Amino acid sequence: MSNAEKFQPYTKASIAEWQSLTPLTENLAFGRLAGHWIDEVCALTYARISQDAAAPEVMRRVRDHHQDAFWGLFEGDGTAHRLAGYYAQLMLNAEGHRALLRRTLKRTDPDPSYLCNPGERPDAIYLWAVVAEKKAELFRMGVAPALAHYSGLPHYATLATEGGRKAGRAMGFKPVTSEDDRLGGLFVFKVAVDEAAEKRASSYVRVTAVTTAEQLEQVRAIRAAVFMGEQKCPYAEEFDGNDFCATHLLGFVDGEPAGTARIRYFQDFAKLERFCVLERFRDSDLKFKILDFVEELVGRKGFKTLYTQPQMRLKSFWKKAGYTEIPRNIEIRFSDHDYSEMRKEVAPHSECLSLHSDPMVIIRPEGDWDHPGILERSAERPVTRPC
Repeated sequence: MSNAEKFQPYTKASIAEWQSLTPLTENLAFGRLAGHWIDEVCALTYARISQDAAAPEVMRRVRDHHQDAFWGLFEGDGTAHRLAGYYAQLMLNAEGHRALLRRTLKRTDPDPSYLCNPGERPDAIYLWAVVAEKKAELFRMGVAPALAHYSGLPHYATLATEGGRKAGRAMGFKPVTSEDDRLGGLFVFKVAVDEAAEKRASSYVRVTAVTTAEQLEQVRAIRAAVFMGEQKCPYAEEFDGNDFCATHLLGFVDGEPAGTARIRYFQDFAKLERFCVLERFRDSDLKFKILDFVEELVGRKGFKTLYTQPQMRLKSFWKKAGYTEIPRNIEIRFSDHDYSEMRKEVAPHSECLSLHSDPMVIIRPEGDWDHPGILERSAERPVTRPC
């Protein structure tokens, strides 16, 4: 039997997808789960957990809402691969957390209003489902670093089998109430963190696309502090003439401008550059929120590939973020650093903008396509065709 036959994928899967995953062993890899695997997720769920689990359309909706909701364990040889297991979580906002504790959260069809949006820090995590038969320890090796920025949050789970209950208790899960100490009860686990880490975790972090001159000045100030101040980059090399043909992102921690990134667009890829966070905010979640926002934005615009040129010394960070190195016999050097080329495949967005999109959505401010803009409000006025 050939390797291609041995690892026949359940759905069409590209070599590029395999290369974007984090290797765990020679033939096992881990990474975010793309939407085209949801049918296989359902098959595993119904076979190994319950036929009464969430419907395919519900799983697909949760996965499309937030890219950290589903993670896959894949078995393959680089030419073909299949889904061997998965990890799914609901990232609950404060109202969703309260609904879970009130037992009004419908686990098989969670209300979308209970789920936090990309770029927002969850109030709690609910472990929706885990399928990793005989590979739990390897799976944990992938899950732990990938979701480290959610540490300190309460993690809940419904332990519905005796084996799951024993495993959960061994990991530190405790019943929420005395009545929950049973099969099917709600259990909670919270990683102990020091006060400083707890404060960082509770910081309010948000990211926005730059749409005003003031925001652009804040972007320039952050880049000047990081690249010119810390890395001694000359002014003309940092502000290189590309700022007025790009999308800029601005990140805040507790209302303070703290980080930024720039995106430029080419024929079939988007280039992420000038990504930085002020030193005093580097222990926050901001760097992850910016990267999440980048993927959401370029995916919404229809791009499937992100390309970046990180400094050689930072390659490990980008690999953890899901980027893979592009092997080319080209040496990249500028502004006193050496660089690599890396890429990441972006999952197709469920609401990708196109010529078929609502024309009023297309004219909304960059990156804010889900909320009515000022031009839509102007449509309330009658048409007068002023000269």
